Amino acid sequence: MMNNNDFRSGLKSSLTVSEPRVQWVSPLFERRHVLVRDLPAAMGLPGRGTGYLPVIQLIKDWNNEPGCRSAMIDEGPPADTETITAAKIAVAVHALCARDEHPVPQWVMDARAPYETTLVPDIDLRSEFGQQMRATAPAACHYHRVYFSAENLAST
Repeated sequence: MMNNNDFRSGLKSSLTVSEPRVQWVSPLFERRHVLVRDLPAAMGLPGRGTGYLPVIQLIKDWNNEPGCRSAMIDEGPPADTETITAAKIAVAVHALCARDEHPVPQWVMDARAPYETTLVPDIDLRSEFGQQMRATAPAACHYHRVYFSAENLAST
């Protein structure tokens, strides 16, 4: 009869690792909260959540660190930030500022997508889900032409 320790040691010896695990090194983890200026580089890193997860982290930090909000958003993304990436960042900041009656920095109003898109890739705005998301999205989404679920604003 095999006891738990035998099972665990057998399991450990049977596991093999084919590739080393990639560490996600990002400026996002160097401080207590995200800074908008760091988001474009983090959004371009490969892996799960590419293109949107750093924006979700901004929302979480905004909700958990109210005293740091101005520091997080006052400096916009770098000038060479791709248009869609800048719009994805701006829509989240705009929606958060509107919700919490925080002044909206000018860089936010300057960042608009050239076509309608979603914060999270692979959501088809023509689908039933996409239409529902568009209908219930924060007002800022219509201005920036980047849509996401209003529920994202409650992320903690």
